[in-house]
Amino acid sequence: AEPDDSARSDLFGGRRGDGERGAGRGVERGVVLGSGLGGPRRSQRIGRIPAGTATAGLRDAARSSAGRRIIGGVALADEPAARLLPAPAECERRPGAFRLGPGTRIRRGDGAASVGAAARFLGVRLRERTGLTLETAGPDPGRRAGAGARGEVVLELAAEAAGIPPEGFTLETAPEGARLRGGGAAGLRYGAEALAQLAGPDGAVPALSIRDRPEIARRVFSLDISRGRVPTVEWLERLVALLSRLRYNELLLYTEHTFVFTRHPEIGAGCGGLSAADLRRLDAFAAERAVALVPCLQTFGHFRRILEIPRYRALAESERLWSVSPEEPGTYALLEDLLGEYLPNFSSGWAHLNCDEPVDLGKGKSAARAAREGPAAVFAGHVNRVADLARGLGKRPMIWADVLADHPEARDRLAPDIVLADWWYEADHDFGRVERFRAAGRDFLTAAGTSSWSSIFPRLDTALPNIRGHARAAKRYGASGFILTDWGDGGHFNLFGGSLFPLAAGAQAAWGDEDRPEAELAAAFSEQVAGDRSGFAGEFAARLGRLHEVGFPHFNHSPLKTVFFESRLLAARRVPAAEALRSTLDRLRELEAEAAKAGLPGGGIGEDWGYALEASRLAAERGLALLRYREARRKGGGDPALAGELRRLAAGQRALARRFRAAWLRENRPEGIETALALHRRAAEALARAARTLRRADR
Repeated sequence: AEPDDSARSDLFGGRRGDGERGAGRGVERGVVLGSGLGGPRRSQRIGRIPAGTATAGLRDAARSSAGRRIIGGVALADEPAARLLPAPAECERRPGAFRLGPGTRIRRGDGAASVGAAARFLGVRLRERTGLTLETAGPDPGRRAGAGARGEVVLELAAEAAGIPPEGFTLETAPEGARLRGGGAAGLRYGAEALAQLAGPDGAVPALSIRDRPEIARRVFSLDISRGRVPTVEWLERLVALLSRLRYNELLLYTEHTFVFTRHPEIGAGCGGLSAADLRRLDAFAAERAVALVPCLQTFGHFRRILEIPRYRALAESERLWSVSPEEPGTYALLEDLLGEYLPNFSSGWAHLNCDEPVDLGKGKSAARAAREGPAAVFAGHVNRVADLARGLGKRPMIWADVLADHPEARDRLAPDIVLADWWYEADHDFGRVERFRAAGRDFLTAAGTSSWSSIFPRLDTALPNIRGHARAAKRYGASGFILTDWGDGGHFNLFGGSLFPLAAGAQAAWGDEDRPEAELAAAFSEQVAGDRSGFAGEFAARLGRLHEVGFPHFNHSPLKTVFFESRLLAARRVPAAEALRSTLDRLRELEAEAAKAGLPGGGIGEDWGYALEASRLAAERGLALLRYREARRKGGGDPALAGELRRLAAGQRALARRFRAAWLRENRPEGIETALALHRRAAEALARAARTLRRADR
């Protein structure tokens, strides 16, 4: 029997199935379109937001007129189909509604195990959404296959002749009942989730006809667990439950050293790494939910945590201790051991070997060979050798393709079965460069990013265009998959709650229409992920994700984060501008006031967002105080008022460090937190020192 997901589907405690969010605020809890939805892969739009005005349009959503929520300038009527996440390929609205009640049964149309699993899952989700506990019944011998529902919700596998792909489904709802047909186990599960999303708190399900299927076969989420933050297995199970609901079908846990290697216990010692038992448990849990847990182990660059250990230092390519050297025979003995312990814990037939950013490639021990044969030969030789190890363990290899951007000649040196994942995380990327892989007949994926790393909250003006661009290129050039990555550079001080909105955007882009208007996406995210039927949660995430401006650029970082953690107050390499800081601060205070009235989601989502909002505001205030401090030091005098402000900010930063620690420990293992806490501590100490300096100067 499939485990009950009821405790897992509200990923961070934010989901409420009873629609309480927004009650009493003069806001309708239904989000809608008045006329029918239809057309291939294009649902009817809610308030398309012109380019460059998304933030203003979403801010307008906070205003209401006659009790109806306004999104992007368009009032949303009571049409739940517009809230589906992802949006369906084809959806036709019909008159009336089917009302679930205590006597409604979920009937298995046939005896297939996948139908039973989907029926149990649907029962759990409908209980969350409506509070109803529905009976599940077996096949009705008197009912012919394909017959319409009679006051019931009927689930069945589609006949092969129906042309529904394994992950596709059709859903027909009418006043008389509902009928869900899936092309396979995954399609049934996805259709059950769609039906649950359609159900209102009162049990009403609008009458409609949906035909849905994915546009990209492999829809992958990659989570960094090697920059300090190693989640608990329980939290990872909640993540898998959410990924399944959003129709991701693969999960990568990016691993450099955070695995318990019994043959090499020094590697990852004290980092809280996952064990073989942890991975096997998670693998089985994910498989039951149509998610493949794919092994992901670094095998070339990013090896510093291992090469710093004296036993392995001799394997380094250079004194930089970054890449293992292809010239050292011990490299392959080590990798054979590591892969031999790690890969067998996964039922997936894939193995992501990474091999990205070997920045000292050909610059150390392999320099002579690189001079003779070229860096591409050194790179391809190493990758092919590691790929052989993976094949020997029954896995098909895949790697990141960034080296091929600098050394395209390496592509044809790689074994033809090696799958290439092309990544770059900026908004202005040349997404079409993957055409070269199609032209060469290579299997490839595109890879986007949440842009949550090196940030207090994700940089949405980077993340969303990047996600859309990579998804669009994947579809145009025939990629087999799309990966959304979430990294933790610099100590993983970015809390995961911030990544949820980009996660939803990636799900939408990979499954269907990557150009779904942001206001519509935000409304769907608000209800289906954050558990807020009012829509404010989606609006909040979309607005906070655009408040990073301080007057200087910082590539691949949020400039606001840079100001937040700056500890060299007089020697800072990047100095903010007062006007930009004041503008950002005004918008943060406006959002803070609205959040105080509307409320943030409950549980971990709200805690993560609350930390991010307060940290962002303090960062802007800190930047203004930093400018005043630099001016005071230039003049050489004291400033008692500024000293008091600096002490206040230092106290605020220490309080935020405590909140950060609590948020971390809520969902992660305690090891690895020190790097992020040290950033908070140094920043607060810098402010306290500055306050003492001003007090001394005033004497």
